[in-house]
Amino acid sequence: MGRIGITVMLAAAFAAFSVLAWRKLAIVFALSGESRWDNASARLWRVARNGFLQSRMIRGERKPGIMHAVIFTGFLALLARKLQLIVIGYDATFVYPGAFGVAFACLKDWVEVAVLLAVGYAFFRRLVQKPARLERNGEALVILSLIAAIMITDFLFDGFRYALGASNNGGIADEARYAVVGPAIARGLAGLTAPMLHMGEHLFYWTQVATVLTFLVLLPTGEHFHIVTALPALYFAVGTASNRVPTVDIDKLMENADGDDVPVGVRTAADLHWKDALDAFTCTECGRCKDACPTFITGKPLALKWVFDDLKRHLLAERSRIVDSGADLLPAIVPAIIPEETLWACTTCGYCEAACPIELEHLPRFYRLRQQQVLIEGKFPRELKAVFDAYEVQSNPWAFPAEQRGDWAKGLALPVVSTAEEIEDLDWLFYVGSAQSFDPRAQQIARAFVGVMRRASVRIGILGAAETSTGESVRRAGNEMLFQLLAKNLVATLNHLGVTRIVTCDPHAFNTLRNEYPEFGGHYEVIHHTQLIAQLIERGRLTLAPAFEKVIYHEPCYLGRHNGEYEAPRRALRAACSDVPLEFALARNKAMCCGAGGARMWMDEKIGRRINVTRVEQALTRSPTTIATACPYCAVMLQDGVNALGQADNVKIRDIAELVGESLAAD
Repeated sequence: MGRIGITVMLAAAFAAFSVLAWRKLAIVFALSGESRWDNASARLWRVARNGFLQSRMIRGERKPGIMHAVIFTGFLALLARKLQLIVIGYDATFVYPGAFGVAFACLKDWVEVAVLLAVGYAFFRRLVQKPARLERNGEALVILSLIAAIMITDFLFDGFRYALGASNNGGIADEARYAVVGPAIARGLAGLTAPMLHMGEHLFYWTQVATVLTFLVLLPTGEHFHIVTALPALYFAVGTASNRVPTVDIDKLMENADGDDVPVGVRTAADLHWKDALDAFTCTECGRCKDACPTFITGKPLALKWVFDDLKRHLLAERSRIVDSGADLLPAIVPAIIPEETLWACTTCGYCEAACPIELEHLPRFYRLRQQQVLIEGKFPRELKAVFDAYEVQSNPWAFPAEQRGDWAKGLALPVVSTAEEIEDLDWLFYVGSAQSFDPRAQQIARAFVGVMRRASVRIGILGAAETSTGESVRRAGNEMLFQLLAKNLVATLNHLGVTRIVTCDPHAFNTLRNEYPEFGGHYEVIHHTQLIAQLIERGRLTLAPAFEKVIYHEPCYLGRHNGEYEAPRRALRAACSDVPLEFALARNKAMCCGAGGARMWMDEKIGRRINVTRVEQALTRSPTTIATACPYCAVMLQDGVNALGQADNVKIRDIAELVGESLAAD
């Protein structure tokens, strides 16, 4: 039976695997999307670092990360063992020769022991600890059981084989000299007869081969297909936070009245990119995307895992239409697959992308879905209608008269520049933004920043009424047409004046000016106010007398996750505090959003708990006297949260510029 049996089993298993895998991969290949073959060296390094070395997996959560890394490493290391087993099916005496064979037999045993321990921990997490992010998953238990069975049957196969060899030759085979588990089992089987040992050897050989091939066939049917697709998904990942919204060719769209030849967002599955499908089929369902997701934590119908679950089912259900060009019959993704409340719940904080160990993407797809809803379907939350109109007419969400944009600075003797010559006299142009121009609380932050810059003898000026919105909020709400109008107007103003250096207190404006405006001709050196303040302190241009205690720092998403700036705000804050600033349990790249991003600032929060209140509750567990932040929108949201909890007398919300300004040493 040996040669015929192994040949038939291999042929059947690989044929089944190929058919089932192609069921998904055909969908990926049928979809279009951007080319991602650039920066090959960086992509290969990312595969090595986060794929083979599992660094992002371990960094995200140590114990589960190590558990997965052990199983993954074991999977790679034991491929040589499975090849040996296949050859044994044709030649029962085959062993790896010489010193390599001895070393391999020893290493294999230790790897299999480590994998068994990791599998045991995985069972413990799922069946005993039951973390909230891990949903009940029968497939995961089946796969873990198969992995354990493969390890155990391999030990037993070795034990019977070594014992049989010892009974025939009077001693354990050379390859087992330094092995651990197999020889120990062989010694326990020494009393069995040769026919019984021969029967056990065959039983556990064929049981193991059947288990391995069953595992192979099951891979393409569920979430564990990521064993095949994870490394390609890592290779083709963007590699950075999704801090740019996909651009729509508005000029071409306006020229083409029907818009048939101009792709605008995503309507049906046929409009998805091939990477969207690859990501959906690659999702490991580990649930890490939920840990600091503001929507999941506050009971809203959105988590990246759930989105991928829905997309996977939809893509497979509509496979024939996608693959066979039946796109005209496909249903709209919103609301049939992704409900409207799910689409508009997203704050675009980027946590899910930062947490995903294989860097699956989320925001670009949601941006494209919103673009389709706003630009083509004309469907969006009713609150956004007034916001869009206000931005279009007055370039701010409150519809305050645009000519009042600089009124907040009256009495500060702050230069309002209008010529290129005046710009040349400045160190930085201060881009104020809508919040600090019109919101009374945010205006206090702007004034404090001006005072700090004046103390450091940094020459800043503003555009006053000539300043217009960056359009960041409307772009993330899907109104790409309005965004591009605002962006081109602001770029024209800045370029006409010869602006090259911009400082802003608004992380959203910081991100857009820095990462999105170059596409529209706006090339500037952009710095966040906390970065500038930290530099000035370190260079001795600001001297502080630390005055604040028990201050906890809330991370703005568009400064931290989207632009990687975690240290400058903390350096500035430490200089203003007489003790070590406190940290949230969810801090740095795990910091939870305040709820304002993705245009959520302007939408009612009707489902679940309020995000800003939940974030303040997280702060209160550390008993702070002050919650510091570095974003005017965060300041407004957190102040509302403190007020809602009745803690306004006990906890103050302050921007870092305010804390630094009040800590300045006397002249």
